[in-house]
Amino acid sequence: MSPEPQFRKTVTKSGVRIVSEKMDTVRSAAVGAWFENGSRDEPKKLGGISHFIEHMMFKGTKKRSPLRIAREIEQVGGYLNAFTGKEVTAYYAHLLDEHLPLAVDTLCDMVSHSTFADKMIKRERSVVLEEISSYEDTPDDVVHEDFNTLVFGNHGLGRPVLGTRDSVSSFTREDVIAYWTQHYVPKRLVIAAAGAVDHDELVKLVEQKLDLPFVKGKSRRLTEAPPVDQKEFVRKKQIVQAHLCIGTRGLSYSDKRRFAFFVMNTVLGAGMSSRLFQRLRERHGLAYSIYSFHEAYHDSGLFGIYAGLEEKQVPKALEMIRNELDKIINVPLSKTELKRAKDQLKGGLTLGLESVSSRMNRLARMDIYLGRYHSLDSLLEGINSVTSDEIQAIAADLFNDSLQTATLLPEVNGG
Repeated sequence: MSPEPQFRKTVTKSGVRIVSEKMDTVRSAAVGAWFENGSRDEPKKLGGISHFIEHMMFKGTKKRSPLRIAREIEQVGGYLNAFTGKEVTAYYAHLLDEHLPLAVDTLCDMVSHSTFADKMIKRERSVVLEEISSYEDTPDDVVHEDFNTLVFGNHGLGRPVLGTRDSVSSFTREDVIAYWTQHYVPKRLVIAAAGAVDHDELVKLVEQKLDLPFVKGKSRRLTEAPPVDQKEFVRKKQIVQAHLCIGTRGLSYSDKRRFAFFVMNTVLGAGMSSRLFQRLRERHGLAYSIYSFHEAYHDSGLFGIYAGLEEKQVPKALEMIRNELDKIINVPLSKTELKRAKDQLKGGLTLGLESVSSRMNRLARMDIYLGRYHSLDSLLEGINSVTSDEIQAIAADLFNDSLQTATLLPEVNGG
């Protein structure tokens, strides 16, 4: 067994949190700049601006052209990318440990000195509009977005990360700079790194290269999403297959019941051996794709079950899904199934954390959502401690009669 990675944390004078895990068995490093800002932080009229800023960070700084940003990490065999979510935006790189200073320099330059040139904003607006079109042409993406909106309504968690055509088309350079100035500030930034990383050197590099203005910035206010009464949403589109999402609000990232939920979700819809896959696909041939999913946020979560199937099979599938949910509420798991689910969950978690990128991702999220570090052993202990009674209790809390359903159906004869 390799030793547990060595965790360290430093908070700079400006408020940036720097967290790292040193792994003695690897030759690579992953580093990311994680901002506590996502689409839920945006006013409706600026929907999608966080994602738009993510694009603009790659479009040139005071000393780097877009080509240099794209080429500099790739030419040493590394990888540079970013993503925007509901609550975080991250810019990250993975490369050989000897090139970590280059990655830190590049990331710090991007988040500190992007120029947001007006001509680039106009050009990138067209790129994002094409991204929205691509999204709209992907039926399972459409039904997931409809389901998300159904569960959270007009709250920030219910609006699309990409924004809308109207909002993206309205962005000006002044909008972009004003939003960046208010939300991309040191106290809302976590620098996370994992792999062959020397923490003291990482801190020194960040303090040398990061040049975000030390301002108070806009305090983050996370308003709770109000209840949504609508139970169903149906959209019709020129497609062949029907797509279905059924579910409800889930658990927050820090919910104490999360380990029981993880095991329950594994039993229900994670992988080919799950109850939903075995019943709907293997035994009845109703769907090619069937799985459960969950997204955790600061104060809430999203739980759902997705299936792609023939339109005529939708009522039967809904009935079977409801039956499986009732079963997990009313019938305790056997010792064998409980152990199998725990082993599956622990194995997947442990194997996933052999990746330095996964380690870096986990480090940042733990600091943002939990404010503390949890070792892999502590997570495995949490999974081992789950009982069948706890699984039934969390299932009963979630899977009541208030489940919501979004369905994307094929259009027939254009209407």
